[in-house]
Amino acid sequence: MGFLSFILMQLMAAYLVLVEPLLRANIYRNFKKQLPVDPHARLLYYRTQVLWELSWLVVLVLIVIPIPDPLNYLGLTLPNQVGWIISFALLGGIVLSVSLIRRNPNALENMRHSLETSAAVLPSTPAERKWFTIATITAGICEELLYRGFFLRYLRTVLPGWNWIVLALLSGIVYGLSRAYQGRKGILTTTLAGFSYAVIYILGGSLLPAMAFHILADLRTLFFWQPKEDKKKSR
Repeated sequence: MGFLSFILMQLMAAYLVLVEPLLRANIYRNFKKQLPVDPHARLLYYRTQVLWELSWLVVLVLIVIPIPDPLNYLGLTLPNQVGWIISFALLGGIVLSVSLIRRNPNALENMRHSLETSAAVLPSTPAERKWFTIATITAGICEELLYRGFFLRYLRTVLPGWNWIVLALLSGIVYGLSRAYQGRKGILTTTLAGFSYAVIYILGGSLLPAMAFHILADLRTLFFWQPKEDKKKSR
């Protein structure tokens, strides 16, 4: 491993733990201030998220270039047999859950009600839905590469001999803290999600199933969310 790669690795790990939660909170705070006065605030927020998270890939490329088999280092390999089983099970579970909820008016209404707490960042127009989708796909890829592909490997290096479940939990906690601006509930749910993605990655032998599940789980919101304006029209 080259000197530059080593330094960037330490900086990236420190960034995830110390800087990312504060930076994300600051971006969200500015977004909330602009939302009532700027009709394009959501679009700017989504686009900022895309560019910001893609910038991580530049640093990750610089880190892994000197490393033998960089794709394998980041988990970008085909899943093992367990990974394929997990992938199909998760895909089937998401499709089934969406179908069942949409067919049950009470369940659909409860789901939409639960999404109200995140209404600020959810799309209201076709353009916003497009960029929300782009931002969601970008996040699913980049966050998995950063928090699982890179950071989980980093934890294995600096904490050799630690149980993989503990390392998966640690990576989930760091991921959860990046959503500190959402309060305790946001931290808890994101930590559990991050832990789940890490377990999928480790058991499946590939980051790809975790990426796919991450993307589909977030995109699932579009099947349920209905802006207030649309609700009034439907009545």
